Amino acid sequence: MKKCFALLLILTLFGAIQASDIPLKIASKFPKIKPKFEDRLKNAIGGEKSKVWVFFTDKGIADDNSLKAALEKVENRFSRRSITRRINRAEKTTTFDFYDLPISQEYIRTLESMGLEIIHQSRWLNAVSLYADYQTVNRISILPLVSEIRPVLKAVRRPLPENQEEIPPKIRKPSTDLPVSWYGPSYTQLDQINVPLMHYLGYTGAGVLIALFDTGFDLDHPVFDSLHLIADSAFMDDSLVNPSHGTSTLSVIGGRADSILIGAAYGADFMVAATEIVDTEIVAEEDNWVAAAEWADIMGADIISSSLGYFDWYTFADLDGNTATTTIAADIAVSRGIAVFNSAGNERGTSFPHITPPADGDSVMAVGAVTSAGTLAPFSSPGPTYDGRIKPDIMAMGINVYRANPGTGYSGGNGTSFACPLAAGAAALLLQIHPAWSPIDLKEAMIRSADRYDSPNNDFGYGIFNTFEAAGLFEFDPINPIKLVLGDSLDLTISVFGQDTNDVSFAAYNLPNSAEFVKTDDSTARLTYKAVPEDIGTRQIQFNASAGVMMASETVSFTVFADPDIIAGPNPFSDTVTIFLGTGSGPLKNISIYSINGEKVWDDFSDSYNEEAGTIVWRGGNNKGCRAAAGVYLILVETDKVTRKLKVFKK
Repeated sequence: MKKCFALLLILTLFGAIQASDIPLKIASKFPKIKPKFEDRLKNAIGGEKSKVWVFFTDKGIADDNSLKAALEKVENRFSRRSITRRINRAEKTTTFDFYDLPISQEYIRTLESMGLEIIHQSRWLNAVSLYADYQTVNRISILPLVSEIRPVLKAVRRPLPENQEEIPPKIRKPSTDLPVSWYGPSYTQLDQINVPLMHYLGYTGAGVLIALFDTGFDLDHPVFDSLHLIADSAFMDDSLVNPSHGTSTLSVIGGRADSILIGAAYGADFMVAATEIVDTEIVAEEDNWVAAAEWADIMGADIISSSLGYFDWYTFADLDGNTATTTIAADIAVSRGIAVFNSAGNERGTSFPHITPPADGDSVMAVGAVTSAGTLAPFSSPGPTYDGRIKPDIMAMGINVYRANPGTGYSGGNGTSFACPLAAGAAALLLQIHPAWSPIDLKEAMIRSADRYDSPNNDFGYGIFNTFEAAGLFEFDPINPIKLVLGDSLDLTISVFGQDTNDVSFAAYNLPNSAEFVKTDDSTARLTYKAVPEDIGTRQIQFNASAGVMMASETVSFTVFADPDIIAGPNPFSDTVTIFLGTGSGPLKNISIYSINGEKVWDDFSDSYNEEAGTIVWRGGNNKGCRAAAGVYLILVETDKVTRKLKVFKK
């Protein structure tokens, strides 16, 4: 996406700019009400009111100086998190602009004086939503401050058939020692996009704020016991909020119930917005979505995950990335540095067999659905957009996705609704690693990692993405601190893993002079060494590896000990004696205490061994719990490096 593309979209919607690069005022549309919508209003039964958008010509600002003064006051309305995100990720030259200014309160008062109740205000669109009948709409249209009146459109997401395709989770053995059982049945949906490996490396989405738009959320479900919720809000009548669908999507991205269900970004911060109404169908009105997006912007959201689509009244020709109101708002969100993920839709084979807005936005990540085997889900909406762009962008699992249900239950669910939060959660892991990535950087990384990147099509888009590859990670396998005693030999294999390990170059720095470090194959090297007196002490050695543009570095403590001294004291002793393990002796394997005539007295050290301090305390008793007699005792100590015999005297 070109810089300020969303700005161009908004200008396409509202018309020509008058005498400035900043849209201080735009020309009114003619007619202000499209004939098709006007006929619908005329024919409304009993003068029924319709929900409409009222777009204004300006924001009550007459010149550039007034604009500058107004922008200086805007910052106080935004969170510090939002400002930081814009500075780091927004593809625009200024932190705030015209579209961040609030709507003119004078214009609001004008409409309210006509007896109208404002439902939502959109600073991005410079518009308000409200209910009005045919006569009222005509009265509004003659106001010079009004540029256009449109219907507030609805989204209708038809429920998928139950048990459309039930594929039991398949557990494949991971390449690293991942806790597969910890994920329960949710492992399959995460493994397909290589999320468990990211968790294994310590990435959980920490510090990333995700805004989720849906029907409502049962936040008392046990799967959300550790959810870090920043804010929640309902953008409609509370009586219409239903937690069924939202609970499921939130659990897929942010839930955590060990051994049952793990969300893709369970360590992220969340804000949730109820924007959809659930009855026999799932209905959402686009002004709720726009209001929620602007709220997410102010709060500082990094990612929006939205599992809905708007197509009522839209035609295929409207899927050009410039027409649908939610598409325009989504692209504006991206221009503010927010990555927007939206389900592609479940409309394949229906009367509207296309992706659904706002998924048609060029900067929106449209997410389609596949099975656990990677085959196309039969309902996943296809592309292209009307102007010929590939859609969807990426794919994730959308058949039998393990999710939470309101209450305490879990089950498999179908839909691009669940593929979308999987992708958005993976994106949060990427932003944790690369906090300066813009939404366009993020999109590029994810599609480049996808399995059809070289041959995309309008069923799969660029294919199933790989989170680890998108992250561009290149790492050493863990290397433990090296501890040696004089005379010990070391034969250590150093290995790396990452996107490109076909021809790795290795280097090691600050090694002892007698150490040898050589490359053994494409992704491993070998360190050999025998401890000698001149190397006694601790040093920090550094391993470097590179493959193409990828580089990794690991620093490891390397210690050579003079002697693994093991002593006991006080000697002689009355009540207790402490055995001290030398710093180079290694972990304790066994300890036994014998009388002078060879009878074993004590070997139960499980409660008396302090591994961190390297000490074992004998309290002068035997294995039966009786006090040992005075006399000479032999202590046999065995560690993983040495065996020592000590003689002590008990008084």
